[in-house]
Amino acid sequence: MAHETDFLDLYGKLRLEPGCSLDEFKQAYRRNVALWHPDRRRGTRADAIAAARLQRLTAQYGAAMDFYRRHGRLPGAPVVAQAPVAETVSAEPAAMPRIDPVASAASVAEAPARARRVAPRWWFGAVLLGIGAVVWSTWPDGRESDPGEDPGSPVATHPDAAPTGTLALGMSPDEVLAIEGEPTRRGTDRWEYGPSWVRFEGDTVVDWHSSPLRALRVGSSRPRP
Repeated sequence: MAHETDFLDLYGKLRLEPGCSLDEFKQAYRRNVALWHPDRRRGTRADAIAAARLQRLTAQYGAAMDFYRRHGRLPGAPVVAQAPVAETVSAEPAAMPRIDPVASAASVAEAPARARRVAPRWWFGAVLLGIGAVVWSTWPDGRESDPGEDPGSPVATHPDAAPTGTLALGMSPDEVLAIEGEPTRRGTDRWEYGPSWVRFEGDTVVDWHSSPLRALRVGSSRPRP
């Protein structure tokens, strides 16, 4: 369940920012499903990785839509405070009570004070609700971090995928495929994984950049000398 609610990882895969519209969210999801569908990658060495990534993407999307149905917004979107709905006045006339002039004057004098007491309580409740929603959506999933890992960069995990280990300088393209899977864009000497990339010279890894939006399996965002 922790992987399914890693919404920061989901936004990184979809190349979206929290607060995007529901239509943009759904369109980006459909594009990624078409990209990682096993039928499109049949016969390649990355079949298992593509299937695992599609399975996780589908689970994260389902959790995000469940969050939308329960809260009326996508995870990470700003909370909009709604004004209280006024009660509907009954059309049936009620009997006019006898009004005590002294008590009526006292009630008019106390009305502003009661309004001042009620208003802070309402706003305080709305602020608590917003803080609770943000904390819930960003609560850590309990994964242990690598001591050499950048604390500010969330590391994307690949459940059910066989490849393990991290990238290292001097690796071959086949070794990179086994660890990271098929890139989103493959160039002559540079493979792109969303905003992250790996650069080759002479069929060996010489450099990389790991973005928090789509982190590579590395110990640091850039190679250490």
